[in-house]
Amino acid sequence: DIVGSGYSVRPCYEDRTDYPFPALKWKANTPDVVALKDKELGEWKNLTMEERKDLYRASFCQTFSEMNAPTGEWKQIFSATLLVCTASALWMWWCEHFIFAKQLPES
Repeated sequence: DIVGSGYSVRPCYEDRTDYPFPALKWKANTPDVVALKDKELGEWKNLTMEERKDLYRASFCQTFSEMNAPTGEWKQIFSATLLVCTASALWMWWCEHFIFAKQLPES
Protein backbone atom coordinates (compact mmCIF):
# COMPACT_ATOMS: atom_id res chain seq x y z
CA ASP A 1 0.00 0.00 0.00
CA ILE A 2 1.29 3.46 -0.87
CA VAL A 3 0.69 5.61 2.21
CA GLY A 4 2.81 8.71 1.54
CA SER A 5 5.39 10.40 -0.65
CA GLY A 6 8.48 8.88 0.96
CA TYR A 7 11.95 10.28 1.43
CA SER A 8 13.01 10.41 -2.20
CA VAL A 9 9.48 10.95 -3.60
CA ARG A 10 9.39 7.46 -5.03
CA PRO A 11 7.43 4.52 -3.71
CA CYS A 12 9.96 2.46 -1.77
CA TYR A 13 10.36 1.24 1.79
CA GLU A 14 13.28 2.61 3.83
CA ASP A 15 13.85 2.43 7.58
CA ARG A 16 15.30 5.84 8.45
CA THR A 17 15.44 7.66 11.76
CA ASP A 18 15.58 11.09 10.12
CA TYR A 19 12.53 10.40 7.93
CA PRO A 20 10.39 7.94 9.88
CA PHE A 21 7.41 7.64 7.52
CA PRO A 22 8.14 5.43 4.48
CA ALA A 23 6.04 5.63 1.34
CA LEU A 24 5.05 1.95 1.44
CA LYS A 25 3.84 -0.32 4.17
CA TRP A 26 6.17 -3.15 5.12
CA LYS A 27 3.76 -6.08 4.67
CA ALA A 28 1.05 -6.73 2.13
CA ASN A 29 -2.57 -6.72 3.19
CA THR A 30 -3.17 -10.33 4.13
CA PRO A 31 -6.53 -11.43 5.57
CA ASP A 32 -5.02 -11.39 9.08
CA VAL A 33 -3.81 -7.81 8.69
CA VAL A 34 -7.15 -6.70 7.23
CA ALA A 35 -8.98 -8.27 10.20
CA LEU A 36 -6.67 -6.46 12.61
CA LYS A 37 -7.21 -3.16 10.78
CA ASP A 38 -10.98 -3.61 11.04
CA LYS A 39 -10.60 -4.28 14.76
CA GLU A 40 -8.30 -1.22 15.01
CA LEU A 41 -11.12 1.06 13.87
CA GLY A 42 -12.97 0.30 17.11
CA GLU A 43 -11.76 0.80 20.67
CA TRP A 44 -8.01 0.36 21.15
CA LYS A 45 -8.71 -0.99 24.63
CA ASN A 46 -10.06 -4.14 23.00
CA LEU A 47 -6.74 -4.81 21.24
CA THR A 48 -4.22 -6.99 23.02
CA MET A 49 -0.55 -6.02 23.12
CA GLU A 50 0.26 -8.74 20.57
CA GLU A 51 -2.34 -7.37 18.17
CA ARG A 52 -0.90 -3.87 18.55
CA LYS A 53 2.58 -5.20 17.83
CA ASP A 54 1.28 -7.07 14.78
CA LEU A 55 -0.35 -3.87 13.51
CA TYR A 56 2.94 -2.01 13.97
CA ARG A 57 4.91 -4.75 12.21
CA ALA A 58 2.45 -4.66 9.30
CA SER A 59 3.43 -1.04 8.66
CA PHE A 60 7.08 -0.94 9.78
CA CYS A 61 9.98 -3.39 9.67
CA GLN A 62 12.04 -2.04 12.56
CA THR A 63 11.48 0.04 15.66
CA PHE A 64 13.66 3.06 16.45
CA SER A 65 15.61 1.09 19.05
CA GLU A 66 16.30 -1.64 16.47
CA MET A 67 17.44 0.96 13.92
CA ASN A 68 19.76 2.63 16.46
CA ALA A 69 21.20 -0.62 17.82
CA PRO A 70 24.98 -0.99 17.40
CA THR A 71 26.01 -3.03 14.39
CA GLY A 72 29.67 -3.68 15.22
CA GLU A 73 30.83 -1.84 12.08
CA TRP A 74 33.28 0.18 14.19
CA LYS A 75 35.39 -2.97 14.61
CA GLN A 76 35.98 -3.23 10.87
CA ILE A 77 36.80 0.48 10.59
CA PHE A 78 39.18 0.29 13.57
CA SER A 79 40.90 -2.81 12.13
CA ALA A 80 41.34 -1.18 8.73
CA THR A 81 42.77 1.95 10.38
CA LEU A 82 45.26 -0.13 12.38
CA LEU A 83 46.23 -2.03 9.23
CA VAL A 84 46.93 1.20 7.33
CA CYS A 85 48.93 2.64 10.25
CA THR A 86 50.98 -0.55 10.56
CA ALA A 87 51.68 -0.65 6.83
CA SER A 88 52.76 3.01 6.92
CA ALA A 89 55.08 2.40 9.88
CA LEU A 90 56.66 -0.61 8.16
CA TRP A 91 57.16 1.39 4.97
CA MET A 92 58.82 4.22 6.89
CA TRP A 93 61.12 1.75 8.69
CA TRP A 94 62.06 0.05 5.41
CA CYS A 95 62.82 3.41 3.73
CA GLU A 96 64.98 4.58 6.66
CA HIS A 97 67.02 1.37 6.83
CA PHE A 98 67.46 0.52 3.17
CA ILE A 99 67.11 3.74 1.19
CA PHE A 100 68.15 6.65 3.41
CA ALA A 101 70.69 4.80 5.59
CA LYS A 102 73.60 5.24 3.18
CA GLN A 103 76.44 7.19 4.71
CA LEU A 104 77.35 10.35 2.93
CA PRO A 105 81.04 10.87 2.29
CA GLU A 106 82.82 13.17 4.73
CA SER A 107 83.46 16.58 3.25
